[in-house]
Amino acid sequence: MRWFKYCKFLMVCCLIAVFSGCEEDDDYRGYMLSGRWFGNLGMMVDGQPAIGSDLEFIPQDYGGYTQGYGYETDYYYGWRGRVEIVEHYFTWTVRDGIIYLRFDNPELDCNIRDYSLSPDYFEGYMDGVYSSTWFTLRNYERYWNDYGYWSAGYSYRNGADVRSDSVQVYKKIPKCVRTVNVDSFMQVSK
Repeated sequence: MRWFKYCKFLMVCCLIAVFSGCEEDDDYRGYMLSGRWFGNLGMMVDGQPAIGSDLEFIPQDYGGYTQGYGYETDYYYGWRGRVEIVEHYFTWTVRDGIIYLRFDNPELDCNIRDYSLSPDYFEGYMDGVYSSTWFTLRNYERYWNDYGYWSAGYSYRNGADVRSDSVQVYKKIPKCVRTVNVDSFMQVSK
């Protein structure tokens, strides 16, 4: 009987550890993710590869770092060779180590599963609706400090805000798709 009570106690302790173990990791991943990143997301804009992409992850005002919203800005050569942009709003969530991105354009929705994340670099695979794309980004602005929190007085939207009317200039909104990574596609079909 004593052994049975000991096993029940051990089982309850294990369940508590299992159900609370991922939350801290998810909060830490969201903490590291918060900020602005620039690099190659493998985007195609109107059939042409994007020059580069900028991702901005803004944490929610409450509830830690496991969710928030952001913007993806893709730079590409447009008409007459000028550098132009197209921007997409998204919400993000970190759950069980997976980063979920839900865009205003559902065709761009993706999950980031196999990735490496540090304070300076973020790389891995974006598994989208129709494709899996390798991306590599570098952090250039953080929304947190060394104490593990961000100030209520800090403006996350500092700098020039081109988001309000940048896309409305075009008569036709450019078509954006993620490129298909042929290597990962071949591995899946085997």
